[in-house]
Amino acid sequence: MLDAKKTAVRAASGAVYVILIILACMWGDLGVTLLAGLLGALGVSEFRRMRFAGAAAGALGAYDVAGALALIFAPIPSPYVPVPFALAWILWLIGRMIITVFSRRQSPEKEYAVDMASQLYIALPMAMMVAMAIFLNTTEGSSLPILSLFVMIWVNDTGAYLFGSIFGRHKLFERVSPKKSWEGFWGGLVCAVAAGVLIGATDSPMAAVNVRCPILFWGIAGLVTSLASTFGDLFESVIKRNLHIKDSGNLIPGHGGILDRIDSLLMVVPASLLYYIFYRILSEII
Repeated sequence: MLDAKKTAVRAASGAVYVILIILACMWGDLGVTLLAGLLGALGVSEFRRMRFAGAAAGALGAYDVAGALALIFAPIPSPYVPVPFALAWILWLIGRMIITVFSRRQSPEKEYAVDMASQLYIALPMAMMVAMAIFLNTTEGSSLPILSLFVMIWVNDTGAYLFGSIFGRHKLFERVSPKKSWEGFWGGLVCAVAAGVLIGATDSPMAAVNVRCPILFWGIAGLVTSLASTFGDLFESVIKRNLHIKDSGNLIPGHGGILDRIDSLLMVVPASLLYYIFYRILSEII
């Protein structure tokens, strides 16, 4: 009975998370921007809490979340905001250095380094997602390709779990993540590529990227997503293992913290942005 209850809670919280993302992406670039702000703010706060137990709250924690939001919203065109968020983040950076100078905390330079790491690790990829959503909405008339990234991540994770559970024999990276197997990795990769091909074969807003041979583009996108998703997951595993914690938090019942849900996304977004740029360049050359 207890296991059934835990499974039900996990399924319900997972469904809420998925529905929230779908609705945000369907709302357009504004929805993606607000989603990125929410995920980024929660992620930065959680990252700080992971490193400094109980230190997420308070004035400095709120200050760092404000900095993350400024960086995440930086891609918003300046005509829409009275003060560009990029300028606000620069002011945050200067202020954070001044705070470190006057800090009476133990090892303030280490705390500064951790807070800067959270900006680069979490806020910067979320800012890239906002930039991608705004660009796609402006050029293609839809931000739904962002949803395609989430779908390929989910399909990759599901495929890796199923193939790993059934066929898993050879450890992928036992030192970092003992449960991952090569069989699960290849299963997830095949599923992600198949999902990408299906997206590219459809004439829907989710595939609204103006490129040559959309099936090839999205098939390779599935490959890129699978590889980046795996390394994103392993990267967070390294952090948690070194901090001797199982989950990044307990925000999502049955799933852990917000970083446990977006660890793959934090590497998939920059990898996908680079892939898109290189694909467009190669398409023009060939």
